[in-house]
Amino acid sequence: MKVEVMNVVRLLVLGVIRELGRCHGYAIRQTLDEWQVQTWTRLHSGSIYHALQQLTKEGLLESGAPEPGNRGPGKLTFAISRAGEVEFHDQLRQALASFDLIELSAGIAFIGCLPKAEATSLISQTIECLKDNADRLALIASSVRPSPKPPRTKDLLALWRTNLATTATSLEEIRGTLDTFH
Repeated sequence: MKVEVMNVVRLLVLGVIRELGRCHGYAIRQTLDEWQVQTWTRLHSGSIYHALQQLTKEGLLESGAPEPGNRGPGKLTFAISRAGEVEFHDQLRQALASFDLIELSAGIAFIGCLPKAEATSLISQTIECLKDNADRLALIASSVRPSPKPPRTKDLLALWRTNLATTATSLEEIRGTLDTFH
């Protein structure tokens, strides 16, 4: 089953397993805590375990024999399957094209998993789309009269235009570092 909607938790879980190799859910959670993803996502630890079950059910992860635990039952380990590798890259590409800051952030976290030329191209396309949309919002805002009453459309358009433009500028800076870290 192919999931069409980008899901940050799926991308993060697949990406961490890809980075660590075979590991258990607690190691994934610890790694994400070390990466401080709670500062840029709405990730809950329960989401990680649900994602592990779902990704395994979909054949994107392979589960192995439980590793012996210090206390209680052994911990079930997971490894990424070939289908999981394809899904990871699909989700990563989708994240790097997203205007949603959380999705885009998850993509940036794993941008080094793509060939440099592809990463640069995807970031460049996203920058252009962001700039085009910021320009479009500025044009729309120019025809809207300011109003202190709801919905304050001119203010909202300015907020979103600034958000898009600032994100594009940040991506330009990130694109400039791809040579250094690839």
